[in-house]
Amino acid sequence: MRRGRREEVETSRLQRAPARERPRAHTHTPAMSDAESEERELLQPLAVDYHPVVDLPPEYCEFLPKADFEKCLPWLIQNRGIEWLQANCKNYAETFSSENESELKEKLEKLSVEATPKEGEVIKKLPGGKVKKKEKPEVVIERSVRNKKKCITTVSGLETFGIKNAEAAKVFGKKFACGSSVTKNAMEKEQIDIQGDFQEDLAELIVSKYKEVTASDIYFKEKTSKTPYQPA
Repeated sequence: MRRGRREEVETSRLQRAPARERPRAHTHTPAMSDAESEERELLQPLAVDYHPVVDLPPEYCEFLPKADFEKCLPWLIQNRGIEWLQANCKNYAETFSSENESELKEKLEKLSVEATPKEGEVIKKLPGGKVKKKEKPEVVIERSVRNKKKCITTVSGLETFGIKNAEAAKVFGKKFACGSSVTKNAMEKEQIDIQGDFQEDLAELIVSKYKEVTASDIYFKEKTSKTPYQPA
């Protein structure tokens, strides 16, 4: 009886003791075999090169449209070489079909020069590696009514042709004898607001005053649609 009582007291004491004072159970961790240990050491992250223009691994360049593929050539020739192109770009095998190595190099260098962006040209990357071409400069004229009676003619895009908006605003104000000022739209881009309805007259004035802008560069905007200017 005394021994059984002593075991009950000891069990009760251990249950009330803080966790840090309780005896820890011994767990056995099986040791890794040499093969498992070697395999774990060999599993290292793989470094993948990406083409700086299309933002794709070089192996995927052959699946791009021809115009985009030719833009990839300068980097591929420099960093992979002709033999790699012949082995990995089968979709454009005709481009590398020449048996004469010097002739093939000359052909590829010509394509590389044609595909190289011009100085100052901005290339935008889109999701999926596609390249967005530089947008064509244009002049957009829009008419709007404010306060249900006040008509405003807005023109934007003149600066893309090298025309200063501040100077153009003075020309428009003097020509139409009205208020004309440079403001900013919701995209923080400059535009010229002219007090009054001068859509057609303004387009005609821009074409005659600024020789760098042609009639085909001017569009009339209404809500979300644009229509090209048709001179009379």
